[in-house]
Amino acid sequence: MAIFKPYSSTMAKNTKKENKQDNAARVEVGNQPAPQRAKHQYSLFDFRTQAIILAILSFVFYANTISNTYALDDMLVIVDNAYVQRGVAGIGDILTHDAYHSYMERRNGGNALAGGRYRPLSIITFAIEQQILGVTVDPTENVNVAADRTPELELTLQKDMHVRHFINVLLYTLLVIVLLRFLRQVIFPNDPLLAFMAVVLFTIHPLHTEVVANVKSRDEILSLLFISLTFIKAFKYRASNRTADLVWGCVFFLLALLSKEYAATLLVLLPLSFYMFGKDTPVKSLKGLLPYLAPFAVYMILRLLSGSEAMEGSERTIMNEPYLYASATQKVATIIMVLLNYIKLLIVPYPLISDYSFNQIPYTTLANPVVWLSLIVHVGMIIAAGWFILKRHFLGFALAFYLLNLALIGNIFFNVGAPMGERLIFHSSVGFAILMGWLLYKLYEKGAPSIKAISGAIMAVLVLLCGYTTIARNPYWKNNTTLFLKDVQVAPNSALVNTNAGAACMILALHEDKDNKPADWLNKAIGFYTRTIAINPKHYFAYLNRGLCEFNLGRQALAVSDWDTVRKYAPQTANLDRYLDIAGRYFNEFGSKCLGENKKDSATFAFNKGVIAAPKSGEMWYKLGLACYQNGNYSEAIKALTQARQLMPQNTDVLRLYESATALAKGDAVAKGVVK
Repeated sequence: MAIFKPYSSTMAKNTKKENKQDNAARVEVGNQPAPQRAKHQYSLFDFRTQAIILAILSFVFYANTISNTYALDDMLVIVDNAYVQRGVAGIGDILTHDAYHSYMERRNGGNALAGGRYRPLSIITFAIEQQILGVTVDPTENVNVAADRTPELELTLQKDMHVRHFINVLLYTLLVIVLLRFLRQVIFPNDPLLAFMAVVLFTIHPLHTEVVANVKSRDEILSLLFISLTFIKAFKYRASNRTADLVWGCVFFLLALLSKEYAATLLVLLPLSFYMFGKDTPVKSLKGLLPYLAPFAVYMILRLLSGSEAMEGSERTIMNEPYLYASATQKVATIIMVLLNYIKLLIVPYPLISDYSFNQIPYTTLANPVVWLSLIVHVGMIIAAGWFILKRHFLGFALAFYLLNLALIGNIFFNVGAPMGERLIFHSSVGFAILMGWLLYKLYEKGAPSIKAISGAIMAVLVLLCGYTTIARNPYWKNNTTLFLKDVQVAPNSALVNTNAGAACMILALHEDKDNKPADWLNKAIGFYTRTIAINPKHYFAYLNRGLCEFNLGRQALAVSDWDTVRKYAPQTANLDRYLDIAGRYFNEFGSKCLGENKKDSATFAFNKGVIAAPKSGEMWYKLGLACYQNGNYSEAIKALTQARQLMPQNTDVLRLYESATALAKGDAVAKGVVK
């Protein structure tokens, strides 16, 4: 079996009649001649047998995700998305807005990611699911329910996620079966075992845990699913010349684009596949692409109409611009280094981390030899891809598939909002799986029973190791608490992971359990937030929540200091005004109590913190002035009462106390010889 010859090298020897018969067989049974399929119906070479094995593998690997609830971006895209929670009534808004529009609008945050994220298809599936499960937001409303939902509703939303996780597992199973059809029909029509090996390696790869276990990442699954279907229909149209096949190919291309932007790579990969596997000339290959420009144009129009760009007033932060603090050379060097990190994770997927944002991957420089190694490796891959493409060798397509998708997520041409991410390499891993599958198949093809046994043993060991890693990782995606308290152990330098670990501790502090010690959890949370601030002093959410922990531990003064920092640099932060108002009322009451008990120093301290929390409260400034006055500190009393007069110019108590403090301050100055 000559697997290294181009797709049509053996076909060129056939007569026109043989070509027609072979094409008919290919269309009917997925590239396997009908008599052979009937003869080996239950062999490892048969499509149905391979599909069953892949379905079992995918379900076994990810069945334990079904009991999970929501984590990470599930909140942004599903749980706190008003359009999703309205059910089918929200589909119109989903189609005409950015993926994060509902969530960000609720928080007055605009669209923090440059270029927007227009990926409506997966979100539409969430809305349809919600309609079946039961909508939680009135169709006429345009707000989500995150801030005010009841415990009963929260429990309902968590139960709904079990259904969504089940559907994700089914979609992943469907994807690997369709991917098998794609590889068998288009890339390896004469080598079904090679196609199977490649798809097995793709199916079992532990890097895919984020894509399957995090429901939000359904967009990745749908994108690759419809990309594969586009290839299948494009080549079926070449064999059948039926308009229906071309129309379906265009429909699948549009659905792939609506799933995720990555499908734009088909504008290169489709003509490339026509050239390599269809033996078309370069000009004919490009002509074959022309019908697919129509769905691409439709997608671009929908994207432009959605306003999927960074909204006015969006703040530039390190959390959505990973190279914001880097110099030009640091940015280039770090991007190149990260590309090699992806290869490392594809070969050794450990440790698995939900977040690689600042500063989990420290900036590097061109002096780092790893940067140059990465550059050499990737330039070599580009050269190899070009050479194999000219030879019409399938490895050229595999490398092109890997590199083109990598270019979209590598921060090379545009900012993707993170230095790297496990879900981001999902599409490229198809090219990696083809390469690894080929290497294993080469070993198997040697022919000697002992060599075949070795290749079989390697595959079995890989399945067991990957299965253990994947099944063990899945439960950590149950919710944010389990995810981040695990990941902070292996990603201690990530500001976001530390922040979310702190939030997880705060949630655990609320648990009603006789053995639970809320103070211990709050102190742990403070530790995580302090580490976040050390990594990124401008991470104001960490200040906000650390202040909340301090306040609940009875350290209200420290809380006000943190919240004042947030107010100075990020005054629009959600809940900040509410927290400061609570703190202001606390210090007002506490200070008034101290005044009544003649504890002048304590009263002065309380009102000093009170005016920080509520600087526009005339009453607070008046009471601070009164405390300073009673404590004999007339100069400070005058400063406070001056503020009170500006805020309450008609208040006679303020005026009388101000005049008295002024007179006493002057008397003090005369007595001390400061003035005459």
